[in-house]
Amino acid sequence: MQCVELIDNIVRDRLSATHVEIIDESHLHRGHKAAGGAGHYRLTVVSPKFEGVNLIDRTRMVYQALDEQINGQPKLIHALQIKVFTPQQWQERN
Repeated sequence: MQCVELIDNIVRDRLSATHVEIIDESHLHRGHKAAGGAGHYRLTVVSPKFEGVNLIDRTRMVYQALDEQINGQPKLIHALQIKVFTPQQWQERN
């Protein structure tokens, strides 16, 4: 399973995400030794679980969901840019 597909599946499952966008930016960081072969991703998550939760805690929820991919072996995610929205915020934005 590709890393983007894995991230999508995990976020949808663990956060009940109704919308997920993942942009793989790994190609922009080729030669970045600290990455150790892990990827750089831009992630947008829309979830009803974010209702009543502040931005920092929403972001923590995403990091918790993806902890194994960020800290496990092999490390699949080196860098993650995260945007999080409730369904209502997403609807108002779009």
